[in-house]
Amino acid sequence: MAGFGVVGQPHILVRGMAINSVDNVALARNVKFVCTQVNSLAAFGVGLTARVLLPNLMTSSAPELALPDLSIELLPTVLVGLMLAGLFSAAISTADSQILSCSAALSQDLVSTAHSYRMTKMATLIITAIVLAIALVGGNNVFALVFFSWSVLASGLGPLLVLRAWQKPVTVPVAIAMMVIGIVVAITWNQGFNLSSVIYEVLPGMGAGFMVYGTTHFLTDSGGKK
Repeated sequence: MAGFGVVGQPHILVRGMAINSVDNVALARNVKFVCTQVNSLAAFGVGLTARVLLPNLMTSSAPELALPDLSIELLPTVLVGLMLAGLFSAAISTADSQILSCSAALSQDLVSTAHSYRMTKMATLIITAIVLAIALVGGNNVFALVFFSWSVLASGLGPLLVLRAWQKPVTVPVAIAMMVIGIVVAITWNQGFNLSSVIYEVLPGMGAGFMVYGTTHFLTDSGGKK
């Protein structure tokens, strides 16, 4: 179910929006698909290799360190440094994109401060402080935090973006209700019911958002027909 959550990740979708021509969409899709499959196979390979060569790592609280630990174990120092540089650059790039997306939503969508440079930077600092507090207070490892944030974004934004891509009419109150209920369901499923190991919270979270739209659409149509 994690794959469906990509429709709710603004830092990923914005790259598709920046394509130079509609004619290149098919090519970009194919390149993206091939690169994603190679990346997924490489990740599986790293995980399986770590299970064999670093069995203690799999039982510890930081299995996400499989790639750097394998690099230290198998590669020369220069390549270890190159591998760590790649890991940190990828992490910083994702964090930077998400922080900018959230600060833009705060400064341009929720509060109209788009023409104030100072207020825009204040919004970025506020989002950064919130993210830093979550990272410091959260007891989970980085992978668990990223996995959970992925599901929350997917549940809050995914259904709405899918409907807008299909050019379905969505009013502002319905859109807000879809986002709020989707996020609440995802958080409750993960933190309240602890059912994420059974079904990843992206499914119930996004399902709840679509149900809100379907219910309001049905009630609106029924009221109009009467």
